[in-house]
Amino acid sequence: MNVGPGHFAVLSAIVFALGLYGVLSRRSPVGLVMSLWVLFSAPVIALVGFTHTGLGGSQPPVGDALAFFVIVAVAAEGVLGVALALLLWRRSHNADGDELVEADV
Repeated sequence: MNVGPGHFAVLSAIVFALGLYGVLSRRSPVGLVMSLWVLFSAPVIALVGFTHTGLGGSQPPVGDALAFFVIVAVAAEGVLGVALALLLWRRSHNADGDELVEADV
């Protein structure tokens, strides 16, 4: 079985849909950040998959380098999101995202 660009596109779409569902259904800030990590990993899967299947061996794999930078940026976003979630938890002692929007923090 050969893996082509269509397989990477389907996998990326499934991962994106799972991340989007997590973002829309989660209430805790940490759950939202984890769902955002999954959501942001979908384009990385597509990028690396498309560059590996479309190069033909004549060009260097640029997708791997771009994926590395994207993963570093998503990790930094995740660390910042978890830090903000812990700060909100410390100030309000509340883990419900809907109530954090309505409360005066």
